[in-house]
Amino acid sequence: MAFNKNEPLPLHYQLTNDLRETIKNGKWSVGDLFPTDKELMAKYGVSSTTVRRAVAQLVQEGWLERKPGKGTFVKKEHVEETLGRLTGFFEEMRRCGFTPSADVLDLRPVDITPKELEKTPGLSIFGDQKMFLVERLQRLNGKPVVYLRSYWPYEYGKRMAEFDLSKEALYEIATRELHLTLTRAEQTIAAGVARKKEAQLLEVKVGFPVLIMERLAFAGDRPVELSINAYRADRYKYRVLLFPTNNNLEGVLLP
Repeated sequence: MAFNKNEPLPLHYQLTNDLRETIKNGKWSVGDLFPTDKELMAKYGVSSTTVRRAVAQLVQEGWLERKPGKGTFVKKEHVEETLGRLTGFFEEMRRCGFTPSADVLDLRPVDITPKELEKTPGLSIFGDQKMFLVERLQRLNGKPVVYLRSYWPYEYGKRMAEFDLSKEALYEIATRELHLTLTRAEQTIAAGVARKKEAQLLEVKVGFPVLIMERLAFAGDRPVELSINAYRADRYKYRVLLFPTNNNLEGVLLP
């Protein structure tokens, strides 16, 4: 397989995807010796670094197992699986080798009034407490991909606003600075169309297809964030990896 070096996906990510699909399609059985790094380098025409990163990812996902002094072996047959990670856009994109950034559009306190609940019903879980809105346009390698509205209890959101939110991930700030341990999230994804504001920010026409993701994140049993994101459907998709335990939706940039 020849990889497209002009494609937005890094080579190691393209290689990981191809090898994973080859395993799924049954080229090797459980316990089979997997090709060596040199064999993969020769077959795919990529560097040793690219091969090592791809194989390491497959080991992490549980498809392969390295045995010191013996080699790398196929660990399991294709079982639809999911990685259990609660991460945000910045974390996922950095993990995939991209450079995320954000335009900070608004940082402000929000009262949960009947009018606000009519616009954003998900806020009802926070009762009558004051909230703080972080509004950003998130970019990938400079291109607009996600329009985000992230609501946090006021005391948390106000602290987040002190940091450079054009470069820093919200969940990283929550963990590092606010000492929040995010334990789980409830997330829904639905098809939608870009309204006037979304279309302008995402640089598409009104009515352009978007993915609407709504996520409610918890620290213990306490809800701490409601995030509503609109993704350009031509630049972003969700891939679900199903493992025996845990669930996760993983963001992937489209070619």
